[in-house]
Amino acid sequence: MKRNLHIVGLLCLAFIITDSLVAQQMDFQLWTSAGISKEFSKKFTVGGQFQTRLNQNVSRVNTTFGELGAKYSLSDWYKVGANYRFGSKGSGLNQRVDFENTFRIKLDGERFYLRILVQRDFYRNTIEDNNLRFRLKYQHKFNKKFKGYIAGEYFYAWEYSDGFSNWKRQRYTGGFEYEFKKKSFIELFYRYQGDMNQARPDQDYIFGIGYKLELD
Repeated sequence: MKRNLHIVGLLCLAFIITDSLVAQQMDFQLWTSAGISKEFSKKFTVGGQFQTRLNQNVSRVNTTFGELGAKYSLSDWYKVGANYRFGSKGSGLNQRVDFENTFRIKLDGERFYLRILVQRDFYRNTIEDNNLRFRLKYQHKFNKKFKGYIAGEYFYAWEYSDGFSNWKRQRYTGGFEYEFKKKSFIELFYRYQGDMNQARPDQDYIFGIGYKLELD
């Protein structure tokens, strides 16, 4: 009898583990970017970037896009910004507009940021997504050239026809930024991204590398 119970227990455990693995869609991705920015004053900055994202275990180009944006500092601790993105996603054209509010607290070499971003995505000229995003970020400056950071972000999605929906996605990121040449930076990061409130959630494990140039 005990042996039968053990067998049943093992079968149930195997079923639970298998069901859990099947229910999750796991993928390794690579994101690359190159960007440039110009500071016209201590308060106003304009910039752009080009980015490519590979998915399906880095075997397929999923998204390529260019993005232009501007940021304006209303105070030492509060900055607003707007961005426009245009590119390809899958077999169609993708566009995005977003507006951001960033709050900053400085404590010696430490920086704490809260970003609230309103985002709308268009796919093939129809509305694909509406998201309200909240990101908390901590940054530590090791020296004049080397910085490290960790961040957590949550996406809240809604549709105007259905009213507010639910929490859609979560992101956790850790990375470094290094100024290898004057005004030239390289960034490396690792990110976990997972769906929320989905029966079969996607789980992405992302390695990112980026280059940024700041013009005088």
